[in-house]
Amino acid sequence: MCYSTGHPVRLIGGRLALDFVNTADWTADGKIAHEKLHSSADLTLWLKAVKLDLKLSDCLTDLISYRASLRQIILFGASPSSLNAVQTFCFEDASNGSITKRQPFRALLAASAISLLADAREHDRIKMCPGENCGWLFIDETKNGRRTWCSMESCGNRAKAARHYARKKNQVPARMQGL
Repeated sequence: MCYSTGHPVRLIGGRLALDFVNTADWTADGKIAHEKLHSSADLTLWLKAVKLDLKLSDCLTDLISYRASLRQIILFGASPSSLNAVQTFCFEDASNGSITKRQPFRALLAASAISLLADAREHDRIKMCPGENCGWLFIDETKNGRRTWCSMESCGNRAKAARHYARKKNQVPARMQGL
């Protein structure tokens, strides 16, 4: 399953909110390096991948803007104000159910983000992939908490290959050492 750009749909975040944030590749300074959601068809494909059968009333640009805000909140704060910001953004006037009926997708994303932020143990296990122009977020669910990469098949493998290349490039051949 691939987006219109040819990038494969990968779900490695471990939670709905993280997988939605990962529909873009991010630079180290938090800017989008590669956008995956270029059309409603791309978003529909992603929804199918996460097994959500929703009809979206949201505009794609609004969801992309929400995604950036969600990423900032997940990365930089589990404070009461950040929880409140996520809730307000999605659940304002939820007492009569109008927002959750009109925007069920945002409500699901908000619920996922709130559960991440509210549980300190879970929030402490959120990591950001250090791969170049990746920046994906994931829950490190390994026993020792030492997972580094979003996936070894992509970013981890590229890093290992780059280290190997650098070692080989800097290594003087044995036949040249005595010269």
